Amino acid sequence: MHVIATAGHIDHGKSTLVKALTGIDPDRLPEEIARGLTIDLGFAWFDLPNGEPVGVVDVPGHERFIKNMVAGVGSIDAVLFVVAADDGWMPQSTEHLQILSLLGIESGLIVLTKVDIVDNEMIESRKKEIRSRTKGTFLEHSDIVCFNAPEGKGKHEIMESIGAILARAPRVKNLDSPRLYIDRSFVAKGSGTVVTGTLIEGSIRTGQELELCPAGKLVRVRSLQNHKRTIEMAMPISRVAVNLGGIGHDNAIRGSALVLPGRFKPTSIIAAEIIALPGLSFPLKNNAEIQFHIGTAGMTGKVKFLDCDRLEADSTGIAVIKLSREICCRIGDRFIIRKISPQGTIGGGTVLDWDYADIKLSKTRQAELLKIRRRLDIESIVKTDLARFGCLDLKRLKLNSRFTEKELSDYLAGAQNVMKSGTELIDRSYLDKYVDHIKEFLDSFHRQQPWAAGVAPGEISRKLKLPVAELSKIIDHMISIGELEQTNGMLKIKGYLPHLKSDQKKLAQELMAVLSAKPLASPLKKEFIERNPAFEIIINFLRDQGDIIELNGGVLLTKDDFSTVAARVSSYLTQVGKATASQLKDYLGTTRKYMIPILEKLDSLEVTRREGDYRVPGANS
Repeated sequence: MHVIATAGHIDHGKSTLVKALTGIDPDRLPEEIARGLTIDLGFAWFDLPNGEPVGVVDVPGHERFIKNMVAGVGSIDAVLFVVAADDGWMPQSTEHLQILSLLGIESGLIVLTKVDIVDNEMIESRKKEIRSRTKGTFLEHSDIVCFNAPEGKGKHEIMESIGAILARAPRVKNLDSPRLYIDRSFVAKGSGTVVTGTLIEGSIRTGQELELCPAGKLVRVRSLQNHKRTIEMAMPISRVAVNLGGIGHDNAIRGSALVLPGRFKPTSIIAAEIIALPGLSFPLKNNAEIQFHIGTAGMTGKVKFLDCDRLEADSTGIAVIKLSREICCRIGDRFIIRKISPQGTIGGGTVLDWDYADIKLSKTRQAELLKIRRRLDIESIVKTDLARFGCLDLKRLKLNSRFTEKELSDYLAGAQNVMKSGTELIDRSYLDKYVDHIKEFLDSFHRQQPWAAGVAPGEISRKLKLPVAELSKIIDHMISIGELEQTNGMLKIKGYLPHLKSDQKKLAQELMAVLSAKPLASPLKKEFIERNPAFEIIINFLRDQGDIIELNGGVLLTKDDFSTVAARVSSYLTQVGKATASQLKDYLGTTRKYMIPILEKLDSLEVTRREGDYRVPGANS
């Protein structure tokens, strides 16, 4: 499917040409019909000789209705550029061609109308004029077909040329998600709200739930039509009428877009490359108010340059544009900017970043990164976002994306300097610059406290003055590359084994001997430490190594003694069925100070289970 549009100066016969080609009068408003003047967009269609349908958007030629013209030509395959033989090239001929070029239109046919009211010499003169005016533009080598409306002469040649142009048109990239900019909204009797527009990407099917962006309202597709024919699915690029449920036509305004829920986020601040027209008679100054057009939307905005103070004619600048209201766009979208008063086209550009609020970088650095994004490929988008944020949420990368899910997946699978951590992408070089610092800190810690199981992340965060959120990404990275390991929340160098110094080993032997001498009557932890503060490190080390068991109240047992006690309690309860803590205390020959912590530990291990004042065998008894 294809969509083409007309372009050209007022009263040069655009609507007459469309009617001759399609049999449909594109002027639909009473005022247009009464005045013979196209004010708003008109729509028609025809089938090529091969049966392929072609939608036609007829645009107004008057300078006062340029905003409507821009809304009609932003999503087309080719243009029918109309010049009248009696008037020749006129001001709106120039402006329309400039706008088409800025929007990236690459092919078209030039139609010389009203040839029936001039002689052959004038026709040849007009052709030379057109060649001169279109030199260096995408129309430079386009065919010029003469059209005589009263007799219909030239219609066959126009049809053949259109077919040849569209056959050469590049195939539209079919993205995973649809986008249709609304150019008309009305109420159809018996149907409700109907919107029309050109489906520029993705597909829409009957019954599908869509979102109206930027309003954020969910709607349902009741039915679809293409050229007044009911269809089940619409494909790009095609003219589509969508009968919507869940919204009134007053809310589905021109400039809104139908998209998949959750795939687009509206924005009012974009970063862009701006191109000023060659013939611009005044510079575009910093902080200038402009009229901004994208898709079928138009609003005011303010331009703030990052790499210059003003933009002269035929030059390019990097800027942030703050808009008066939200729009629906994606990276790579083309737009037009115009002077508010007096009206006139200044230039246009390309969206480099769709959400550009609160950037904490110098203007120079911002401009550098945005210039990289002009490549509009996945690598440049990811690289510059990582440079800005340090990490990139995959959800943000997929929002307003110009890439398919497969393209994103293939890129991530082959990216050398980007790694995935949970739902985030991280620049490996960003992480690597911290690796040595953390390793040095841990090496020093292990030398000073060789007995310690490791360091808590919070301690590293404080010492190196790294935010905890950032540190967690670095830690994950270091673990993944085999530099660190984490046990019970404590970090250490991969392969490091905690150990005691020689004098500490002697204390450890002494402590184990004391505990083994009287397992159920040995000193408590605090009593050991009161005797010698160095015991605290020893006890904690032996506990972390699993050589001793520390119970509530500071009761300490060697691992072997605790196993013996657990076996005795389990065996006793198996014999008697149940017993109180007092009975078990007497059975083991100990006191309540030791018995209660032992039973609490056995309960937690399900060796025993408490039933009121009694203990019974547990699941692991």
